[in-house]
Amino acid sequence: VRHFDVASPGEIRLIRQMFPDAVLHYMHPVKGRQAIRNAYRQYGVRDFVLDSREELDKILEETDGATDLGLVVRLALPKGNAVYDLSGKFGADLTDAVELLRAARAVAPKLGLSFHVGSQMLDPSAYERAIALAGFVIAESGVVLDVLDVGGGFPVSYPGVTPPPLGDFMAAIARGIAAIDLPAHCRLWCEPGRALVAPGVSLVVQVVKRRGNELFINDGVYGALSDAGVPGFRFPARLIRPFEAMTDAGDEAFSFYGPTCDSADKMAGPFHLPADVKAGDWIELGQLGAYGSCLRTAFNGFDQARIVEVSNAPLLATPGYELRSCAA
Repeated sequence: VRHFDVASPGEIRLIRQMFPDAVLHYMHPVKGRQAIRNAYRQYGVRDFVLDSREELDKILEETDGATDLGLVVRLALPKGNAVYDLSGKFGADLTDAVELLRAARAVAPKLGLSFHVGSQMLDPSAYERAIALAGFVIAESGVVLDVLDVGGGFPVSYPGVTPPPLGDFMAAIARGIAAIDLPAHCRLWCEPGRALVAPGVSLVVQVVKRRGNELFINDGVYGALSDAGVPGFRFPARLIRPFEAMTDAGDEAFSFYGPTCDSADKMAGPFHLPADVKAGDWIELGQLGAYGSCLRTAFNGFDQARIVEVSNAPLLATPGYELRSCAA
């Protein structure tokens, strides 16, 4: 992977340190002036997303009217049925998107249109509908498009959730593209995140206390388990007893409390574990590569985590994905 969707100066610096020759695409539609200026002048970023005339003017001003820009208009979508809906914060409506495409085409050698159907989207047809909406905007604008970015949102498996095979999503995108009038040179982009990294990390926690079917563990919603809090994600779980034999106690459903003093540090689950789980036991929670460690905080001082590389298969497989290793 040598093309990266970046959202901030911090991400730009990080990728430049790791991959000096990578192509960076600044996909955040609302950026500070200095962030734009530094991205263009110091880090060689040329592609910028926007969803307003204000942002377009800001990009042009801070790059001194550069003639080597790639400008991508972010299109707003109606509220969808993704687990994480992303329709409310960014995106130009149909009329504004048409005008922005025309304005950006006049000043940029590379012009794109992007959208995002939401994270953990389980409905392949959502991409087809979004592409149809994009096709309408392109046709109304009368411009020639160089890039169509269908965003991310490709889902992975969680307990009780098995998404359609990845091929179903690719087929829906292919149908959508075939139904609209794009020039032969137009490139198709996407921004896979969760689909790439979710199975790549497990979190191993220790049970500090058991109270009925509630387990107090040493990580929580202020740590790597933010998605298990209010969003209610259920992660695959397995008991680890490295120094004693496992028993055949049958499974029960458990909820978790994290280590902080906040009562909101609770994860309802349910997480299914052997009925005899007890203080001192270890639990592996899978699918934590997406938004696990990156959302950790130091609240109450519980910010310590050790990272170890392993070569195990992930706890859950997702249809259509081939995964060779993961880290825990």
